[in-house]
Amino acid sequence: MGLAGLEGSGQELLLLLCAGLVKATQGQIWIDGKDMTHQPYKGYLKLGVGYSPADRLKDGLVRGLTIQEHVALRTPKRRLFVDWKDALTRTQQAIALFNIRGKATTPVERLSGGNQQRTQLALLPVPLNLLLMEHPTRGLDIESTLWVWQQLIARCQGGTAILFISSDLDEIMQYSDRVIVFSGGCLSQPMDVAQLTVEKLGQLIGGRFNDAVQSGSVHA
Repeated sequence: MGLAGLEGSGQELLLLLCAGLVKATQGQIWIDGKDMTHQPYKGYLKLGVGYSPADRLKDGLVRGLTIQEHVALRTPKRRLFVDWKDALTRTQQAIALFNIRGKATTPVERLSGGNQQRTQLALLPVPLNLLLMEHPTRGLDIESTLWVWQQLIARCQGGTAILFISSDLDEIMQYSDRVIVFSGGCLSQPMDVAQLTVEKLGQLIGGRFNDAVQSGSVHA
């Protein structure tokens, strides 16, 4: 499901709410048939909710740490000490599987934008029930963009629901099954992408809602 709208219209807030990173002040959040409205962030993780932020180095990765150190942070079992041999093995597997152009000892800030995104995706658990993505291909070249969408489509085919934000209307139209439009704090009902055109989507983003699509509002 694509979330379309001008920056700051509420799309980011919705993803943060669905990730359990922001608490709702009204309404309810249901995920996989469960009321998650007042659950802690760890509850969302246990339910299989993943979040991939737009600012990779600020919110997604840790500047100064290597790829291997990031993988070590994702150790599934709690251990008193880090098993660096196991972390290296899993890092090398991730580098090969996600075609990351870097070494296990490469600090993430030295990676290109596309390889930072590949690393960020490699750190997401498998499987996931819900994957929330802010601008999954922003700043990426064509090759990296196509690769990212191949991975996301594969996750969808494996049963993962994806909500993503994009300012690229062509990307919204190409990869969404349904679209929600945000404009001036209001949001539309989910619309089948087959009923939309890029022109109509632009008009909705500009605020030309009608009674048939207007749904409600987003509150911090």
